Amino acid sequence: MAEIARLIEWLDRLSRVAVIVFVATITVVMLAQVFFRYVINSSLQWSEELSIWALIWMVFVGSAVLMKDWAHINIPTFTNLIPIKIRPFFLIFGKLATIVFLAAVIWFGFKVFNQDFHARSSSLSMSTKWAKLSIPVGGVLMMIFAINATMHDLIHWRRGNDAHFENQGNPGTE
Repeated sequence: MAEIARLIEWLDRLSRVAVIVFVATITVVMLAQVFFRYVINSSLQWSEELSIWALIWMVFVGSAVLMKDWAHINIPTFTNLIPIKIRPFFLIFGKLATIVFLAAVIWFGFKVFNQDFHARSSSLSMSTKWAKLSIPVGGVLMMIFAINATMHDLIHWRRGNDAHFENQGNPGTE
């Protein structure tokens, strides 16, 4: 179990570093574009494409970072109305449904990545399949974190730890 926890923490750190790199890339490239356009009077042709690709990767890897702590936006009103004794069933079911959805995202993401209809970007002259790869990569990371969260919930449910489920779904309370 300790090895799995270390793997999850390593993947989380790696994902967070990747998101920081993507945000920094977007920031630096856009600042350079503004400088070149308004100070030097010469636009960078590749800046918009690179920023868009970094944004795409940031969204999918960033979603995985949020998935680790189950911090995606939600409205816990319904969950809070469910009695604490049966709340774990709904929360675990929701996480299992998320895992099934992510399996479909991964499956179709790899299908799109492996297709032959990819265009070449005009400025960077790279295949757009590399931007599309962010879908299954982010999906795999999200699935790993979702499975980990589900296993964590199952362990707490099995031990009868109702307190674990009291604030679940309320951002910032876990």
